Amino acid sequence: MPAEDAFRAARAELRMHDAPDDIVIVAVDDRTLNALSVPMPSREQDAELVDQIFAAGAERLVFDRAYADPAGADEDEAFARTLAKHRGRVWLGASPKADNGLQQHDGLLPTPMLRDKVNIASMMGQTAPFGLAVRFPTETRIESMTIPSISAVLAGYRGENGWYRPDQSIDPHSIPTVSYIDVLDGSGSASLQGKTVVVAPTHLESRDFHGLPFGGKIAGVYFHVMGAHTLKSGLPVDLGWIPATILAAAVLALQARRRRPMRELTYGAAAVFLCGPVGLDAIGINIDVFPALIALGTGAVRLHIFAGRTYNRATSLLLPSSIARPEAGIDHDVFALKVNNLGDFRESTVPAELGIFIERIIACLDRNGQFVEPNPTVAFEKDTLIWTAPSSDRRDLEEHALGLVAILRSAEGLGVNGSRVDASIGIDVNHGLDDGVRIQAASQAAEMASRTRLRFMSADSQFLAARERRILLLAQIERCIADRTIELGFQPKVCLKTGEILGAEALLRWNHHSLGKVEATELVAAAEDSDRIDDLTVYVLDAALEAGRRALNVDPEFQLAVNVSAKALKNVMILYHVARLLSRHRFPASNLVLEVTETAPLDDNTIESHLEGLLKQGVQLSLDDFGTGHSSLDYLRRIPSSEVKIDRRFVTHMRASDDSAALVQGTIDMAHRLGKDVVAEGVEDELTAERLRAMKCDQAQGFFYSPAIPIDDLLPMVAQRRIAA
Repeated sequence: MPAEDAFRAARAELRMHDAPDDIVIVAVDDRTLNALSVPMPSREQDAELVDQIFAAGAERLVFDRAYADPAGADEDEAFARTLAKHRGRVWLGASPKADNGLQQHDGLLPTPMLRDKVNIASMMGQTAPFGLAVRFPTETRIESMTIPSISAVLAGYRGENGWYRPDQSIDPHSIPTVSYIDVLDGSGSASLQGKTVVVAPTHLESRDFHGLPFGGKIAGVYFHVMGAHTLKSGLPVDLGWIPATILAAAVLALQARRRRPMRELTYGAAAVFLCGPVGLDAIGINIDVFPALIALGTGAVRLHIFAGRTYNRATSLLLPSSIARPEAGIDHDVFALKVNNLGDFRESTVPAELGIFIERIIACLDRNGQFVEPNPTVAFEKDTLIWTAPSSDRRDLEEHALGLVAILRSAEGLGVNGSRVDASIGIDVNHGLDDGVRIQAASQAAEMASRTRLRFMSADSQFLAARERRILLLAQIERCIADRTIELGFQPKVCLKTGEILGAEALLRWNHHSLGKVEATELVAAAEDSDRIDDLTVYVLDAALEAGRRALNVDPEFQLAVNVSAKALKNVMILYHVARLLSRHRFPASNLVLEVTETAPLDDNTIESHLEGLLKQGVQLSLDDFGTGHSSLDYLRRIPSSEVKIDRRFVTHMRASDDSAALVQGTIDMAHRLGKDVVAEGVEDELTAERLRAMKCDQAQGFFYSPAIPIDDLLPMVAQRRIAA
């Protein structure tokens, strides 16, 4: 209510205007009391005032005073005679009994001597909390009489009975007011010709003072006059809170039908609630809007929260949790399609365009009949689409998944600037589990397929076992780093021209008591997932440099290579750790080669600045596994490396594939043109080594020369400088 009243008062301020001059207040003010030297004028003086007012040509006269207590007999008789002389044109005030639980009031009526000589007008009114508004009735029941209000009498109102609020846009300070003493001595009577007059106390000791909404106080009679001017246009129509609340409910109902509520619709409705009453006030219609605003605001917030829990904000598709059915044993397969290169599209699109992009993917799959069910319910979260389909056998599932990926890779116009969509599929076939678990398993299978660069992976019992192994692995990493149970092996790097050992690459070797042999790629991926990659990187660098120091004692030109993932390079602390460990082991920075592993795109400004920092320390850089992952030919130019390592898959397939051989030759030629050395990984036989030598590859490593071996086994080979192969 206070908020509604304050808003109504603020609207009235916008329409503020002067009052008409047909109603005049004769004020019993402090100047009058000082001039008469009395606390209140006597009834003889009131009688003289009445004669003066009507002699001045006033139409009617209302006293905002009850005269409920008798005065002296002579005074009452004099006043009664004057009232009788002007019978029908004078009203005295009255008020009914009241009991609000805190205060009791017996009511007021003029004395019996005066009551039958005059009309009676009700002084009753109500003040709202904090004095922000007042209300008046048009008439009041007092004892057995129905008595019009002072404002109704002043306005000459004869219409429907009811409560109303005076128009607060009437400036009370503009209401014509003359002093009682001026009318009494005749100097102020000229302004009363043809007017309706109301006599009321306005002196500072009067208790009939009420606050204005935005500061200040005025006598209650001014509200009666404002009410009278309001009633001249008829009783204001008060529609209350229902119409606006119905509109708010309609807006919320419309919003509830949408997947993503429109803020514009909510704001538009709020604007209507705030602006509409301004126009309605001008035609005498009141409407309460704060219940509607509260309902609209509360409902809109709840709908946005619900939508956030139910729908993806960028695409308006359901979230996976919203399509999960709690019962187990449902005979369907759960599909998860991960868009591997969605990050590229996110960087070049706004959220709305991202939603359009995802919808294009869905439409493309649907258009090509790749959804088994018509109009499937598709969910989306982060970079993965989720849906269900009737169960199929393993071969059909794999063919179907590969078809999905192939369609997306070949489709034109889906991506940004002609980019193709790269995707991986995960499918859960464990029908005995509930959907929530299965959706998670399918998503993890898609993630695993993406990391291992596969198009499809099934979340079957074998996958679930691998997932359990991964969970156990994540739990063991930190302890094994602290206990230094993760070992390093060193695989020699050989000069293809001379056969000399130039250095070695430190490779992780971990044989866990319950997990068995853990591959380096598995360990690094787990460390990245658990945010332990920085700890693992520091551990490997520390152990490798400790062993490398021993190799330097044998061969001062020994080059130690250590893998560092791109995710570890995002942390600026890598610069500190490298400098600290080089100093601890007294290892020359120029003898350390950091092989950058592409577990994340390297075209990151932060990574590039950290690579520059490592170069300034004197460390050498190598671009590892070139030709796979996120790498591109542009990396040869942009990444400040002195060495490029060709991925073992291309080297291994050289004998059987002319394409692989051509790719290897092209990489060597381009790297040499850019002033970089080339290292071939995975050299398994003499023929491959000879062919690489003919291609002018600089270095090689692989089982043909030596597997990764302990440092104690490597040191004698370093001392001999040449490896026996």
